[in-house]
Amino acid sequence: MFMERLKVRDVMTRGVVAIHEKASVRDAIEIMADYDISGLVVTTSMDKILGVVAEIDIVKVLDKCFDEVTVKEIMATPAVTIGRHESLKKACQMMQEKNIHRLVVLSEEAGASGDGDNPIAFPCGILSISDVIGVIATARQTIVSYGC
Repeated sequence: MFMERLKVRDVMTRGVVAIHEKASVRDAIEIMADYDISGLVVTTSMDKILGVVAEIDIVKVLDKCFDEVTVKEIMATPAVTIGRHESLKKACQMMQEKNIHRLVVLSEEAGASGDGDNPIAFPCGILSISDVIGVIATARQTIVSYGC
């Protein structure tokens, strides 16, 4: 099946929009609206990934003042990550098993020493259910156009 042949890197949304753990829910709402996205990676001041805050997390605090609640208080933690070279099938299985809608995609690069022995991983994208559905829809259109 095509899901086994595709890699996460082929489907993910490149780039990561992050928010600091001490930012308010109002800040998160504004960033999501500005970028037209449904989730943000939550980081520390040292850019360590702590979790993910999504629209559903915000809905859970509709009765509170958005300026008084931080994203750290409502985020899903820890952030679930996957390597960009993993199969799309594995990514979908992870999302299903953990009942989540997005994975933070990590890229491995050679360590600062340049020797390649100590790879470091950094976020290079997000894989969401919407990305997966888009690929399935495109594949379905191709299959239908060939009469299968």
